[in-house]
Amino acid sequence: MPANVGVVAIIQARVGSTRLPRKVFAEIEGRPMLWHVVNRVHKARLVDRIVVATSKEPANDAIAALCERQEWACVRGSEADVLDRFYQAAQAFSARFYVRITADCPLIDPEVIDRVIGVLQTGKYDYVSNTLRYTYPDGLDAEAFTGEALAQAWREASKPSEREHVTPYLRLSGKFRLTNVENDTDLSGHAFRWSVDDERDLQFVRRIYAHFTHQPDFRLKDILMLLEQDPALGRLQGNAPMNEGYYRSLHDQATAGAAAKLPRAQSDAWFARSRKVIPGCSQTFSKGYTQYVLGAAPIFLERGKGCRVWDVDGNEYIDFVQGLLPNILGYAHEDVNAAAAAQLANGHSFSLPHPLEVQLAERLTGLIPCAEMVRFVKNGSDATAAAIRVARASTGRDRVACCGYHGWQDWYIGSTTRSAGVPQAVRALTHPFAYNDPDALEKVLSTHPGEFAAVILEPVNFVEPKPGYLATIKELTHRHEVLLIFDEICSGFHFGLGGAQKRFGVTPDLACFGKAMGNGFPIACVLGRADLMKLFEEIFVSFTLAGEAASMAAALKVLDILEHTDALARIEANGKQLQDGFNVLAKLSGLSGRLECAGYPWWSLLKFRDAQGSDSLLERSLFQQEAVKRGILLLTTHNMTAAHDAQAIEQTLEVYAAVLKTLSNWLSDPDPAGHLEGAMIQPVFRVR
Repeated sequence: MPANVGVVAIIQARVGSTRLPRKVFAEIEGRPMLWHVVNRVHKARLVDRIVVATSKEPANDAIAALCERQEWACVRGSEADVLDRFYQAAQAFSARFYVRITADCPLIDPEVIDRVIGVLQTGKYDYVSNTLRYTYPDGLDAEAFTGEALAQAWREASKPSEREHVTPYLRLSGKFRLTNVENDTDLSGHAFRWSVDDERDLQFVRRIYAHFTHQPDFRLKDILMLLEQDPALGRLQGNAPMNEGYYRSLHDQATAGAAAKLPRAQSDAWFARSRKVIPGCSQTFSKGYTQYVLGAAPIFLERGKGCRVWDVDGNEYIDFVQGLLPNILGYAHEDVNAAAAAQLANGHSFSLPHPLEVQLAERLTGLIPCAEMVRFVKNGSDATAAAIRVARASTGRDRVACCGYHGWQDWYIGSTTRSAGVPQAVRALTHPFAYNDPDALEKVLSTHPGEFAAVILEPVNFVEPKPGYLATIKELTHRHEVLLIFDEICSGFHFGLGGAQKRFGVTPDLACFGKAMGNGFPIACVLGRADLMKLFEEIFVSFTLAGEAASMAAALKVLDILEHTDALARIEANGKQLQDGFNVLAKLSGLSGRLECAGYPWWSLLKFRDAQGSDSLLERSLFQQEAVKRGILLLTTHNMTAAHDAQAIEQTLEVYAAVLKTLSNWLSDPDPAGHLEGAMIQPVFRVR
């Protein structure tokens, strides 16, 4: 065994590749890609030795031969057990630290490698990488860990996916001290993918190297400058999801078949009691038993912490419903609860306004583009109804055009299939229009010229607004002298602190925010132009509990956390991994045309289609039934929170792999409905 060294970089290389065979030998500027990777790693100041780790498969003899010609250290091991191969390569040296590099990253930056190693050398962590959240481009991946951590993972990791991909056990077992190295400039929003996975990726890398022929020591900053000068170059990249090989491993190790039924005695007992005293057994349609497969899913939850909940029978779930979106930080967030509790100790429902009302209003006007003044209410339906009342008072008109879901009040719900109890005269005043179709709104407004008070819409949902759509809607409304209201009850804060209006650069006259603002505490608001907001001094929108101070304190703490931590960035990163993983697993299960995870990483939608392409409640019911029995609670959306950490995403994807495999088998049966263990899910109504 060689003498002790400080840091050994182990480069994983093999000839086999599904999409781009023999890519490690792909020529770049006259040399194989593996040569470029080794050359760039060699420039890292903190790397003492480099070893190439490949398998004993005859196909990889060519890699061993290249290493011999170049006088690189090479260790060969198991083809399938890559963790063992990596460990055996590490055993060839007595090092304190090891760095894992893959041979499909020819743009790897030695400065990035040194940053990762430097953090590990502080002694505070067992595993350090820049991949726990991608603030660097994919393809500049460096993972560093102690020899002790590697040995423990080698001894304890048992899942095929953990053995095939070396570091999942280090990242996800919860037994190691981890941290992520962040780029000085967060590039996560650019979705740069600079690893070589397909032919387009290879052409991109070749163009980069060709440009820097006379500057062989080019780095990340140089590539970014080049892409800024030549945007077309970036469009050469492929669009394969990151970590597709890992998702394939999850699929391969998953076992198909119906999961065991959950203990439900207490849930059933509470259900029987509730049917006697609560209509529908729930205060909210979307939380009711009709939204789950009755007999398979829980009906009553008892407690929650972070991203997890426990039902009255003690069954544990990773919760992607999160109270229908408000828990942006997860259940029972200690800092938020402490802020509310401190206010509760001093009273929270006062006889006069409380200073917290002013502080929170000032904070919101500084964050949200349209906000010049703010009026607080308790929930989203209050906010949208109040905004419509302001619009009608301002314009002296009665009609409203709407797009999306806007709550339970008469003015809106009368336009849906749940219109019972709403007078026909009220129903006639609300006109739905289709999203992403400006002509549809133009037609509605032109049908009753001069009669519309407002256009209210969710600026974004699970469908991205077409380029210019929101700006066109604003122009249309103002041309018709109609007020534009953005319903941001759902999009607010999840799409950033300024909401969708800031993200897409279109400022409405009024907007409604709620849900995430209080992390589950009941608070919402209407905000907008001062001249319109002053009408609240004339119209009657008045709540006994609208100024309740504990929820105000909670909301201020939520804004502190969202503004001054990486909570929103973590939500996006983990949501992206979940979304990509689901779609890859669906494809591997032969269901990519029928099941899809669409929308945005922080709020994505599961779509279920039958063989003809129509929405399928049966597929949704079967999927949800098997997911919930395996510990995943969901409706049709991933309502991501900052508490959905890497372990939760990993566990969820393992469940999804098994469920999708199961569903693939069942859908080939003559009667897939025979696998249902209870009544099929029933829709509340259709919005879009």
